[in-house]
Amino acid sequence: MADTAILHGAPTKTVDILLTEQAAKQPDALFAIFPGVTLTYGQVNERARAMAKGLIKLGVRPGDHIATLMPNCADWVLAYFAGLMAGAVVVALNARYKRQELGYALKHSDCRVLLTTDLIADHVDFVPLIRDSIEGLNDQTDPAALRLPNTPALTAMVLMGKGRQSPFLSTDALIALGDGVSDADVDDARAQRRVEDTSTIIYTSGTTSTPKGCELTHLGIQASWSTFANTVSLRPDETVWMPMPFYHTGGVGPMTTILATGASFMTQPHYQAEEAVELIEKHRIAHLYSGFPPLSITVIEHPRFNKESFSFVRSMLNVGPEALQRRLQAALPDHAVLLNLFGMTEGSGIVTFARWDAPLDVRAVSSGYPPENTQVRVCDPETNIEVPPGASGEIQFRGGGAFKSYYKDPEATAASILPGGWVKTGDRGQMDPDGALTFLGRIKDMLKVGGENVAAAEIEAFIQGLPGVKIVQIIGIPHKRLSEVPVAFVERDPGSQITEADVIAACKGELANWKVPRHVIFVTDWPMGTTKVQKFRLPEYLPADLVETA
Repeated sequence: MADTAILHGAPTKTVDILLTEQAAKQPDALFAIFPGVTLTYGQVNERARAMAKGLIKLGVRPGDHIATLMPNCADWVLAYFAGLMAGAVVVALNARYKRQELGYALKHSDCRVLLTTDLIADHVDFVPLIRDSIEGLNDQTDPAALRLPNTPALTAMVLMGKGRQSPFLSTDALIALGDGVSDADVDDARAQRRVEDTSTIIYTSGTTSTPKGCELTHLGIQASWSTFANTVSLRPDETVWMPMPFYHTGGVGPMTTILATGASFMTQPHYQAEEAVELIEKHRIAHLYSGFPPLSITVIEHPRFNKESFSFVRSMLNVGPEALQRRLQAALPDHAVLLNLFGMTEGSGIVTFARWDAPLDVRAVSSGYPPENTQVRVCDPETNIEVPPGASGEIQFRGGGAFKSYYKDPEATAASILPGGWVKTGDRGQMDPDGALTFLGRIKDMLKVGGENVAAAEIEAFIQGLPGVKIVQIIGIPHKRLSEVPVAFVERDPGSQITEADVIAACKGELANWKVPRHVIFVTDWPMGTTKVQKFRLPEYLPADLVETA
């Protein structure tokens, strides 16, 4: 199937306007599917408008910030669109934040209202986390007029779900506050927002410094994710499995293009492979936007998943090394297409995307091609001079979903956005003569072994292809003579008996000696960020004496 143009030209409407238009056309059509809960376009539009009136009554004005702290759930969808309808910027906070991270983000983002939920209190209770993160909260008596010394912008909090706790407003109380706010007031707030304005702030994970608030626009998110809809020819009667968190571009981005096309999506507050497979089968989901191996593998290789029973699947998206891509494609129905991309928060999620009709040899190795609205180049990271096809360098891009700025951080913004609008990614890659981009890893994800530069991604790609290997990550550990040496962290396939000796023996003769891991550490779980393994935490998994005896 060739690419089909679904969305034409640059977006001209804010995301919330798209919702209202779809609700007028198909109010009873499903938009969101959660375990045990569904939302139609009409329900989301009606409930979000009622909540938007309450936000306006609380003093939220066009351009103000409101924040969400929730997992993937119906409450998040309603809070997100309520914020946009009030003319606000939605700060999508990571639901895995702890006290220090949450306290920093709430203060830095200048949000006026925080919306959370008690939906998953048995798993994560956000209320005590919020109390512990905000100084002076327990002294408040008026939930609609908080006065907090260290978070002065925050004046109200809403606890959605079933609970009633001080000093939080309930959803019903928020809606009741808005009784005196008219539809015209909401429409006026929305009319003051433009497609070029910031719609969402997502904080990038900070490994060596505090997180940065990445400002994404209505225009950028739509421009970026129309690529997905166009590539798979997304139809209004189709559903997309979308397990990525809403506070990630892999969540809010697909949701936006699904909304624009009138389709629906399915997700879960907590990812569980068994439940995901059941829902995929029940709703006959056409597109599996899993994104990353820990999600993709557990569904595709689940005992219940087979080509015949899941023949309704048309596509799957996974970002991974060649061996894994080929393995996943082989497990899909014969007519289904495995896709790949290169993306980042600063690109609203998509910078390059695989072509539907590209051969597997291209889709398995490369991250695809720039869409028409995006330019991509590979440059010397020091000089920013473009290198020829086939040479490696830093991936840079402009147009498409390029972010607006880092909130309140002009220095970081200037360091990332070059004159001419080119965004530095910090990632290594190379372009082939046809314009396909191959991702080669983070520029800083390089080991220095006895004077030789070694890309962790190269070793990972080889080990990933070994029978019995599910996921692999490579880091360097200090070495007295060689400066550092590679160590492999491996998660085995279920039932696999692959050993450290097997991995090292396979690498010898196939990789240069300095690239062969000195040790293999087998793990069953990983320190995860929003979507990726946090490599900087892997040294915590090393035996205590390993570095000393290296």
